Amino acid sequence: ELDFKGFWKPENIFLTMQEAAGIHATRLGAGYEALKQIGITWVLVKSALKMEKYPGTGTKVCITTWPAPERRMFFPRFFIFQDEAGNLLGTASTLWALMDISTRTIVAPAAKGVTLPTPAEGPMKLELPGKIRVPEGEIKTDTVVPKYSDLDINCHVNNSKYIDWFTDHIPLDVHKNGHLTEIAISYSKEIVSGENVCLEFSRNDNQFRLAGKNGDQTYFVVNANWTEETK
Repeated sequence: ELDFKGFWKPENIFLTMQEAAGIHATRLGAGYEALKQIGITWVLVKSALKMEKYPGTGTKVCITTWPAPERRMFFPRFFIFQDEAGNLLGTASTLWALMDISTRTIVAPAAKGVTLPTPAEGPMKLELPGKIRVPEGEIKTDTVVPKYSDLDINCHVNNSKYIDWFTDHIPLDVHKNGHLTEIAISYSKEIVSGENVCLEFSRNDNQFRLAGKNGDQTYFVVNANWTEETK
């Protein structure tokens, strides 16, 4: 769960968001098993995380999550992270869609008879994930082939693993002396086992970017801001 400094790893924050969303969707009657019966599943389209403070070893974190009304076939879901005293650790916003398992295409919820109860408003006003910014800077490339630990139940790379690929490209000295304050990711296409993915990494001052591509096809783009820790 933690990095070498004893703080919650970004990849595990995204994984926990996924699990919390799944648990809540199940309680609302639209979880993985229920949707599987009608041939569809949830897919994550965009995520945006903003951390005020990373919790460390032994910290208990309270996670609040809630959905918002559908917006043109996309389903917003928001998250708040707090410590036991109620202090704000971070927030996140996500956009989800429904995918037909057989055709691997996005489907309208009405066509499948899916409804998701949503509150009139959540406990906090949060913005939806925006457009991924592209920092200037030299692009360095390498290639990755998904391995066992990258794959989920569908034999595709789990959305949280892209964050691991991203943070592994940031120099260790940067991790030692600072932390990522904002991380945004856009998912365009699934990555399946055996695919060769070209990773393009660039840095512009305290902004980092990683894109996963295969020819003209872009699979995902991650963009993040880094802040130096005060001594």
